[in-house]
Amino acid sequence: LKFTPHSVRLVAHRRTLRPMVDACEWEQTSLLHKFVLEKKSELDQFRDCENSAAGPKSISPYVPCAASRIPYILQAARITADDILWDLGCGDGFVLHEAARRCGCRCVGLDIDAPCVEMARTRSQGLGVAVLCHFEQRDLLALPAGSLGDRSGEAAGEPSAPPPTVALAFLTGPGLVALAPWLFEEWRREAPRGLRLVTCVESLDTAMDYNDPGAMFGDANALGWTVCKDHGKWGVFVVPPCGQSVEEWRAEVPRGTLPLQLLRRDSEATRPIVLPNLLSEEDIQLVHRLAAEHLRGACAGADDASVSLFDLPDEASFHVAAEDALHGLRQHRVLHLHGIEALMAEEGGLPAVERKLVEAIRANDGYGLLAARDFNVRSFEYHAYSDGGSVMDAEHRDDGSLLTLSVLLSPPSDFEGGTFTTFQGEQRVEHTLGRGDGVLFVSEKRHNVSPVTGDRRALIIELWEGPRNKRNRHV
Repeated sequence: LKFTPHSVRLVAHRRTLRPMVDACEWEQTSLLHKFVLEKKSELDQFRDCENSAAGPKSISPYVPCAASRIPYILQAARITADDILWDLGCGDGFVLHEAARRCGCRCVGLDIDAPCVEMARTRSQGLGVAVLCHFEQRDLLALPAGSLGDRSGEAAGEPSAPPPTVALAFLTGPGLVALAPWLFEEWRREAPRGLRLVTCVESLDTAMDYNDPGAMFGDANALGWTVCKDHGKWGVFVVPPCGQSVEEWRAEVPRGTLPLQLLRRDSEATRPIVLPNLLSEEDIQLVHRLAAEHLRGACAGADDASVSLFDLPDEASFHVAAEDALHGLRQHRVLHLHGIEALMAEEGGLPAVERKLVEAIRANDGYGLLAARDFNVRSFEYHAYSDGGSVMDAEHRDDGSLLTLSVLLSPPSDFEGGTFTTFQGEQRVEHTLGRGDGVLFVSEKRHNVSPVTGDRRALIIELWEGPRNKRNRHV
């Protein structure tokens, strides 16, 4: 594929005009604009340079992988420390650096762009993973047969690196189509070693060369790829080892494969999900009635509450006591429903509300955090905000939990302010909620509630991998 203004326009069309095809595409599209569409004149200077991603031998423009996609690549491919991951078209090496850091696997990156390869090497040194990462400048279309194989001696043109157990190809449709015949033969040849393939955004069984006007009339899967699309929501597609069906791939989970792990920066890249009408009017009245008496008792004399450092045996106990004291302030009172035995009696109806919310979280886990995990309710809380109440710490997170659901119990007419906000980068994002609506988000994503005037009530539930707490968020 020659990188031309025509191909840029087609990429732009596919990325920005069609409906969003995966949960990471908003971030991927912004990277496309930053590294390609906004740099067209600069890239045009390299259109005759053979060692550039913008040159005549390139099969795909250089666009870094969205950070929010990387955890799903590693999970979908079942990367462990025993793997050797190759990235065909590695760019700046970001995916491989993260794989080495998170999984401890060996990594090999090939790319035609000389500056990118040098950048990948330099960054691997700075990140302390150079011992695990190897990068080479290579023309992917010139790789000889057997390059992905277990070779006893290197033939001319073969990369000087250990053969992969997993090969990633994050390329545009034309790039995948151009590479597919060679990749297919490598995949078949390496069936005894169990070589598996991963692509992003484009799947090998549907990819087409959109520079070819007749491509839409052909068979996109003429080679007969077998593709697992279980992670397609995040734009990640896996080709199991040759000869293995998708069903067999799903059933075979190797020892050492971990559930999805999101770092704090991964959590920040996620987007909350607004869930309308989660609780009925009957549910809301039930929660208010059960919480009212206990909330009054918990708050009696709360403004005079103090925490003595001398009465607490350790730092953890201090944090528990300090949080309890803060949650008793009249501007923002918090009742830990799960810690009150009388409230959680089955006949009272509150456990049924809890189960309804847990099921809503499970059904709407667009992040994949609950899959392959045993989880419990960490905290089930009733929040009452009055004049001046807020959560405005810009670093506020529900650290240690997996997912949090916040449900508004008050009609918006009962208060002013009280807007639930999260952060996308440094930009605040407001989420408009009605009575009974909820917002689901990754717990370690920063979130706030703006200062309230009036009376705002909310129900919060956090899920985590620990045991169910008996008092508050900590114990």
